[in-house]
Amino acid sequence: MADPFAPPHSCPASWKHRPCIMRISPFAPDVRTLDESHCGNNLPMNESGFFRFDSSLFTGIAHVRVAGTSDVPNDYFNGKRRRMQAVIQGQFKTEMGVAEVYTGQALNRPLKGVPHQAIVKAVQKVVQTLSPGVLFDVASERPHAVSLLAATAQTFDVSVKGDEPCITSDIQEKNQLLGDAFVSSAGMTAAQRKKFFSTASNAVRYTYRKDLVYTFDFYQDRMDVASWSLDLGVKRFKLINHLNRQPVQVMAMTLNREWLYNFEIWHEKLLDGELVKKCEETPDDDGELTKQDLTEHLTPTDL
Repeated sequence: MADPFAPPHSCPASWKHRPCIMRISPFAPDVRTLDESHCGNNLPMNESGFFRFDSSLFTGIAHVRVAGTSDVPNDYFNGKRRRMQAVIQGQFKTEMGVAEVYTGQALNRPLKGVPHQAIVKAVQKVVQTLSPGVLFDVASERPHAVSLLAATAQTFDVSVKGDEPCITSDIQEKNQLLGDAFVSSAGMTAAQRKKFFSTASNAVRYTYRKDLVYTFDFYQDRMDVASWSLDLGVKRFKLINHLNRQPVQVMAMTLNREWLYNFEIWHEKLLDGELVKKCEETPDDDGELTKQDLTEHLTPTDL
């Protein structure tokens, strides 16, 4: 049986999106690609196009853009601070509660260089105050930082099948079909919707329907996948020093780790043993992470 922790076996020189490559996670055996031209171990990113995927819970298409890769889509990132975007569009195969489906990072090995427990607790308190729906644990054997899918997407479209937006277009907020509190001529703004679903008592009243098409647009400027670093504003930290040679994820799941989708993005630094060793021997660019840095600069959008 293949080791699910093992990195991709292909040579980075052959990666179209170097220094990164994306694959379906071996930890999500139920997820598969539906495009014969796209191998699940080398999924397209950027302007190479989207790909179709399927699982027992969700079926749809995905389009991921990563700034700084060899075929970077300048027309999308120009004039923006964003370093990555992921758009997921599709249909649920079974009705699921909005309060059941999470996104973020859910790793399978402990992190390295975890700050002192007092700092971790301080960060957890700050994050949960800013975003009550966040589940945050970076000190466990299987660390995670996840929040509800509907409370995390920067923009969210709910449409009747056939009226959904093009996945490569500029997705606009359209949430009236969620019903109840969203039923109005304009629905809620993205900020209102995110705040609304961060409250558990609100989320449990809503359901993802099988007959509608959902489009989730995620983008962020904190994690720079191409340089394999995390920028907290005043400090930049090398992921190689902390993720314990694990990839970052584009995923959605239940808390039992039933995956709607799970795509791993690997950096070539994780494959080259000598390069990894060299990076690990080099301190973070701006020194040690302090309690003040974490409480002042970490926000829910960094999850």
